[in-house]
Amino acid sequence: MESTPSTPGAGIPRLTRAEARAYAHAVDAGSITPDALLAELGRTEPGTDGEPVVERLLALHLLRRSATEPRQLVPVSPHLAYQDLVASIEREISQLQREMEVTRADLAPLQEVYERGNAQHLRVEAVRVVTDLAEVRRIITELAGECQSEVMTSQPGGARDEEVLHESLAKAEALLERGVGMRTLYQHSAQFSPATITYAEHVVPLGAEIRTLGDGFMRMIVFDQHTAILPLRDDPLGALIVQEPNLVGFAAATFERAWTMALPFPSRYDRDQVMAISTDIKMAVIRMLAQGLDDKVIARRMGISLRTCQRHVAEIMERLGARSRVHLGFLISERNVFGHRPHSEGDSVLSLKPGEPAPGEPAAGG
Repeated sequence: MESTPSTPGAGIPRLTRAEARAYAHAVDAGSITPDALLAELGRTEPGTDGEPVVERLLALHLLRRSATEPRQLVPVSPHLAYQDLVASIEREISQLQREMEVTRADLAPLQEVYERGNAQHLRVEAVRVVTDLAEVRRIITELAGECQSEVMTSQPGGARDEEVLHESLAKAEALLERGVGMRTLYQHSAQFSPATITYAEHVVPLGAEIRTLGDGFMRMIVFDQHTAILPLRDDPLGALIVQEPNLVGFAAATFERAWTMALPFPSRYDRDQVMAISTDIKMAVIRMLAQGLDDKVIARRMGISLRTCQRHVAEIMERLGARSRVHLGFLISERNVFGHRPHSEGDSVLSLKPGEPAPGEPAAGG
């Protein structure tokens, strides 16, 4: 195997057979001219280009030119040649180290500039506003494809749109088939939507969990507790893409609190289930009435029609014995309306007969 001439410190290839043979000729001769060495090498190593070989042996300090006869080449002990080479390499290393220190000193002040700018960049990217619906959908699809552990989704607004549910079905199937957990929170009114029922019947057997709640939760999707998709206040088509850990943790905790208060999406309906849902809805309506919200706002927040909302208000007034909306507000504030869970053993104010006093309230004339 032939090698090219090399300078010390630039990576020293191993000696070739021709170089070792040339050095042996020089040692045997004790002193030899370059021409004689080339001739001897041509005899023992035919076809070898001798001049690079001689130059290599000189560069490796295995040969040196005689001080008295410059045309003569004198062999040098390999031990001494090694020491010369090492000394040369050490000098180069020392020079490189000095250059490294100078370079480090020049660049060190820029590190603080970079870290300050990079921290600002990360803060900006951690909360991103996206106003294009197509881009929001693309991001959600991408995050769903990368999700590894769980997707938490809360969708207030009542019954879901059939087209949206159909589009979501393929993504849900792909996630569940990969073993990714799925928990979805709807409002109670979604339980009476044929499209939502069909969707639930399809995904629940695959491992998805679905619950419903009257009110008090926000729209969001949280992927792996790493990224949250939140609604924009004034743009229903846009979204806030959040990856700041504290904000994502807050969104996930908000979901968990709502989840613990929600009812399982029923696989079948019975009288008790319907009564529990009806009571839960009415209690949510009462809370919003206590806040002074009008029927249109309540209906929108509950995901129900205005007519359904007004029917609930009328039933609440009848059960509490309210003669007017003003009287209703007074009764809500005076009675222990929120003293019990809406669906805890049916002992809430809504289980009372019209005009019957609340628990702890004296009967008329008592």
